[in-house]
Amino acid sequence: MPARPGKTGQASAPGGSRDAAHVVGTFRGSTDDTALWPCQGTVILDLDAATVARYTREGVVEELDDGRCRLTLGSWSWPGLASALARYDAEIEVVGPRELTDAFTHLGNRFLRTAPGPTATAP
Repeated sequence: MPARPGKTGQASAPGGSRDAAHVVGTFRGSTDDTALWPCQGTVILDLDAATVARYTREGVVEELDDGRCRLTLGSWSWPGLASALARYDAEIEVVGPRELTDAFTHLGNRFLRTAPGPTATAP
């Protein structure tokens, strides 16, 4: 069967890459024409870069000299980003921005309220 004209096997947005970036950005919650996540942060994880890279689909993993790594990741919200970073189950040092630190505090307080027993003393 002959190939249909115009059929390349890859989908594209009607207006080209600019429209494609807009569509991706819209689904990510971006308010401009980029495909960037509206909330982006950087942390240092107490894990080696090879391990983190295996479980990171979108983001930048940089190896550090001490067996740790720097990870820059994005999400649609600050609590969503903090939750995504918590899944690595390692010690986390927030490099920035401040909104990410605040999101970890917010989630930590929520988790303390959820925990049963006398340790649940968060405001």
